[in-house]
Amino acid sequence: MNEQWPSERHAEKREIFADSSFKTAQDFLSLLNALPLGLPKAFDDIVSWIMEQDGDLSELEQRTAQLADEIAPTIPDGKTMLMTLACGAALERTPSLRTWTKINAFKYNSWQLARWLSEAMTAYAEMNPSACNAYVELAKEAFAALDNFTLKSQSARTNEERSGAWAYWNNRQDRLEEIWWGLRGWSGFMNYEEELPLFQVFYKLNPDVFIRTISRSANPYLVSALLFVAGIGAFSPRFSEWKRMIAAAPAAFEDGGKWNSSVLMPLLLVEARNQLLQVPQNRRNLDLTPGERDEIKQEITSTAELIVTALAARQDASTTFARWTPWLMRQILGQTAKEIADVKSAALADDALIDVIGRKLGDSPLPQTSPGDAPLWEAWCYRCALASFAYNGHIQAPAWEGFGDEWRLSPEDWGGDKGRLLREHASLITTLNKEIPGVAANLLAYPIAQSLSPAEVWIGLWNDANTLREIVEFGDSDAVEDEYSSRSEAGRLLLLLFRIGLAIFDQGAARSSDNNSLEARSLARLFKELNSATCEMREIDSTLNHDEWFSVVQHLAVRRMIWENPSGIESASMNFQVFKANDAPTVSDILSDAKGNVIELVGILQSLSLNSPDASRLKTYLNLASIDLSNIVHSIRTLNQYHPRKYPIDEAQLQKLGTH
Repeated sequence: MNEQWPSERHAEKREIFADSSFKTAQDFLSLLNALPLGLPKAFDDIVSWIMEQDGDLSELEQRTAQLADEIAPTIPDGKTMLMTLACGAALERTPSLRTWTKINAFKYNSWQLARWLSEAMTAYAEMNPSACNAYVELAKEAFAALDNFTLKSQSARTNEERSGAWAYWNNRQDRLEEIWWGLRGWSGFMNYEEELPLFQVFYKLNPDVFIRTISRSANPYLVSALLFVAGIGAFSPRFSEWKRMIAAAPAAFEDGGKWNSSVLMPLLLVEARNQLLQVPQNRRNLDLTPGERDEIKQEITSTAELIVTALAARQDASTTFARWTPWLMRQILGQTAKEIADVKSAALADDALIDVIGRKLGDSPLPQTSPGDAPLWEAWCYRCALASFAYNGHIQAPAWEGFGDEWRLSPEDWGGDKGRLLREHASLITTLNKEIPGVAANLLAYPIAQSLSPAEVWIGLWNDANTLREIVEFGDSDAVEDEYSSRSEAGRLLLLLFRIGLAIFDQGAARSSDNNSLEARSLARLFKELNSATCEMREIDSTLNHDEWFSVVQHLAVRRMIWENPSGIESASMNFQVFKANDAPTVSDILSDAKGNVIELVGILQSLSLNSPDASRLKTYLNLASIDLSNIVHSIRTLNQYHPRKYPIDEAQLQKLGTH
């Protein structure tokens, strides 16, 4: 099987244009082979001049021109090629940073020398095997000097960028996260452009030593730049080289998933994800056909399989997965279910990786919690990843008790470590969650939904969260400056806890087929508690979260309608049943409670209309709630006339309601 990145395969299909201005190692070998007597003494004199004198590029060009006229007058670019070979020979004879600095100064002012040097060195090493060791040792010395910032660039601005990036890195507490983000703000491999020819030769001559050398550095900017010469990163990425690196890279994550500060493995993981994200970009068509979408999905899945298979072969695979999957999950949690299914969405690629990782786990045990060095947002993202693995049948559902205990706060806990930990664990999810209940809530709910009494567990959690409700209603007595912020933050936590409860209901309802079963009766009780929680929160939450609770009512009404047998015959056979006709609250009860707010009532009616093609059901609900639909439609139109922005209407939906 020819394992390649998708970008590699697509590049092979494109027409290749030969650039005659660029010389390859074969071009230099052809030049050397054209000299049956070998390079003359005059060439050695030029090499000696480079090693011993401090002349400039113009003098080097003049000396080389005289030699070229004598031995290669008809060879195109012969003068510059001989000059480049002379530089390669000088580096072999005196492989020191002093010599490298001289040649760097030459190529800083010569485009050809800068671009051709690595090819000339490769050819020279092939003709002179002793050069191999000289070049490797020189590269190792240069790397050490770059790593400790004693080898400077010809550009002051480049030196400032290098030192500034390193200072920024050392001041960061979230260094692993900086790598996951792709070293934002960094100019990339071009910052080390001057040194790349030397390291290109290093990797060609001894890739294993190259990998061991760069893996010792703690500088992610330097390491990421040098990965370019190995075919990892921009322009010409090669899966074979990435796989070689993965196999040889030292462990970055120790027992439990703690990061040991090694940067090579995380950088390689970032590269793998970047390659996966490029799959849709390889298609130039903006409007994809269903067939093309299927092809992209298949390509993403197969590439994810290649990536994870290579990782799974490592001894530290489970700890690597334990730290990478929370980051992948973080990207997913910010998307809707529709976005995750979109082939153009990055979340589809992240989801594919998580799915394959789950399948490749095998008997490898995963840590049950994030390690102590992980940022606090990571804990619940990792919990979501474990839940995803469990949902797909790859592992047992993680225990929910520790998660549940985080919600049990006393008034004193809110301002202490336990309250701070809850807020930090939830902050990312409460910010990212776009839907009701949403991907995060469904994953956090899954372990509870798999317990023996999921409804009772959630009801207990909600009751134990009384401290949060008191803060929402009365404020935090310890919040001297910003009481509103505490009330809003507690409200967001309760919204998340409610979403988890709604997700527990949804997951249980999807399995229920008999509304007389113990499970269905438990779900009906859970629904009643969810409705009571909503009513309470709408009374006490006056922060910006209030509108969210209004949306929640619509979701409850729709679920109450969907999960009830519409025929009223309890013995009727249906695929899914939860409610009996008299289970409170009924849809009519929910509508009746909303009669005092025409905006809210219309919103509920529109949601019901969108989810039920049966007009007679909606009429029945309205009649039982003693609601005159024509009066409601008239009222909302009147409000819209007075204040269109405050009371917007959907004319199509209103017309649809008017036909009921």
